Amino acid sequence: MIQIEEIEIVEFRGIRHLKRSLGRGSLGIAGPNGTGKSGIVDAIEFALTGNITRLGGAGTAELSVKAHAPHVDSSKKPENALVRLKVYAPALKKTITIERSVKNASIATLKPNDADTKAVLAQLETHPEFALSRREIIKYILVPAGKRSQYVQELLRLDQLEKLRTSFQRVANDAKRDHTRAEAEDRRTKSDFYRAC
Repeated sequence: MIQIEEIEIVEFRGIRHLKRSLGRGSLGIAGPNGTGKSGIVDAIEFALTGNITRLGGAGTAELSVKAHAPHVDSSKKPENALVRLKVYAPALKKTITIERSVKNASIATLKPNDADTKAVLAQLETHPEFALSRREIIKYILVPAGKRSQYVQELLRLDQLEKLRTSFQRVANDAKRDHTRAEAEDRRTKSDFYRAC
C-alpha cells in the first residue's frame, strides 16, 4: 500500500532525533535492549494512525500517547514530539509527507493535502496491524493451536468484519422482509382497486 522513503523522529519515545532515508526498501531493526528499536516501530505506527497500539490494551494501566510518547525530556512539551514520514503511494504514483505531533495526535499534516492523499491515510489509520509487538508474537506462540485462528482474526481485526457482516445481513434480511410485505400490500391494493372498478 505504501513504501517508506524517509523517516524523521523528533523527541519521541526514547529517541531525541533520528532521520534516515529508506529509499522504499525493506527495513530491519536490530540492536540491544533499550536502544530504541521499539521506538522506531512506534513512531511509524504513530505517524500513520495517531496511536501506539502497545500503549493500550490489557496490562497497560494508565498509559497514553500524550503522556508517554514524548521523550522524557519533552514530557511537558508534547508539541516538540513529532514524527514525519515521506512515503510513496503506488496506487497514486506519488510521494506523500505525513507529519504528526503528539500534541494533536488525531490530526496529521499531509502534503499534498488532497482527497486522494486523505483517502490513503484514512485507510492506513484503520489498519495499524502492520507490525506485531513482542507481546503479540509471544501470545501467538503460546496460544493453543486450536485458538490461533481466532487470535489471528483478532490481530487482523477480522472479528470486527464479522460483526459488520452480521449487521449487514440483518439489514438485508429486514429489507427483504419489508420488500415482501410491500409487494403483498401492492397486490392487495391492486386487487381491491380492480374489484371496485
